[in-house]
This record gives sequence, C-alpha cells and structure tokens, in this order.
Amino acid sequence: MERKYNFITMDEYVTAGDKLPKHFVLMRHDIDRSPKNALEIASIEEEFGIRATYYFRVNKDTFVPEIIQDIEKMGHEIGYHYETLSKTNGDIGKAIKLFEKDLNKFKNICNIKTICMHGAVLSRYDNRDLWKYYDFRNFGLVGEAYLSAGKNLNYFTDTGRGWNSKTNLRDFIPGSNKRIIAKTTDDLIKLIQNSEITNFYISLHPERWKSNFVNWSLYWLQDFAFNSGKKVLTVVRK
Repeated sequence: MERKYNFITMDEYVTAGDKLPKHFVLMRHDIDRSPKNALEIASIEEEFGIRATYYFRVNKDTFVPEIIQDIEKMGHEIGYHYETLSKTNGDIGKAIKLFEKDLNKFKNICNIKTICMHGAVLSRYDNRDLWKYYDFRNFGLVGEAYLSAGKNLNYFTDTGRGWNSKTNLRDFIPGSNKRIIAKTTDDLIKLIQNSEITNFYISLHPERWKSNFVNWSLYWLQDFAFNSGKKVLTVVRK
C-alpha cells in the first residue's frame, strides 16, 4: 500500500488536538485471547512501519508481561482492555477498585495512557458505564477508546466476523452517525487505496486472523456459534 496515511496510536490521537494528520489510520487491536497471535501481528506491523494500539485483558491466558513488553518495544502502544463492571455484576464500588488494581498491573510493566472497554456481550452490563460515576483521567489516563473517539471518525471493526456486522452489539462509537460501508476486507482495502476518506479507525481482534486454513476454520465455527448466541440475546433483551 502506498503510504498516503499516517498511522497513529490512540494516545497520539487523543493528545493531538487540532494537530492531527490530514489523512490518518488509527489501528486498534483488542486482545481477548491468543497473545501470541498479537505478537506475530505486531511484528508484521513493525516491519511495515505501522504503529498500533494493543489492548490486553487481565486474565491468566491473555495478560502475559513478556509479550506485552515485547510489543511495546516495537513502538506500539499498550492499553488496558477493562471489563470490571461486568466482572462485578454491576457493583460500581467493587468495579472501580478492581479497575485500579488491574491498571496497576500494567503500570508495573509498561507505559499506559489509554484504555478500552471489553464488550462482554454475555453480561447485561456495559463496562463503559463505569465512567458515568468516575473519571478515568484521575488514574493518570488520557483517553478511552470509545468515549474519547470523535464522531467524525470512520469506524470499522471485525467484531461479529464482518466489518461493522449486524451481530455487533456494543462495539461502536457512541453518538456517531458515520455509515461508510465495507462488506468485505477487499472493500476496506479499496476505500484505503482510493484515499477518498480522510481517516480510518480500524478495530481488530488478532485471534480472528489466522495464518493457516485449519485454525481459521476452527475460529470461524466458534464465531458462528457465538454470533448465533448474540442474536438470541438481542431478542431476549428486547
């Protein structure tokens, strides 16, 4: 791809003010699982001079300090993929204490300036609602991947195994009216190549992008089952 866009991290986007590049791509990776896959993608991005933001959940399979530090050394930004409100079943007091405890785990191993909620669609609680009661800036942070995103951003996410899929329940920028369509990855590539859009905010899940057919097929089946479950949840919650 001819370099027509500047790649920026979430930290850079939030703190840039009116000095944002005219054309830019804000690349975000949510590490729900498979940190090794995230490391592989981070290495590829480094090779092509791409800097992205990697948000890690705090659990025994995903929070791997060595991998987090390796990715940060490549020039990528590290953030906290928080889910404390869903973990505490909506208990605000417990959620904020857990948030601070988990945030400190990141501060002990890397630099951290931004956070991003984990969708946790099986829970009825939206983790972003924690900030209706508290201010994340009081924890030395500058931004939240959804709440700090401008409504003028063109947001594309692979949640639901499609770009802005109908099975996506929470992965969107609140209040945004942007509706540029990319049904396939080829469509997204064409949008980038045409340079008609000034910005792209792309959210990816590294575990979804496999390098061999067997692993890709297994994850496709998992996504299919999960998306079917989300459709049922949507009907029940209505």
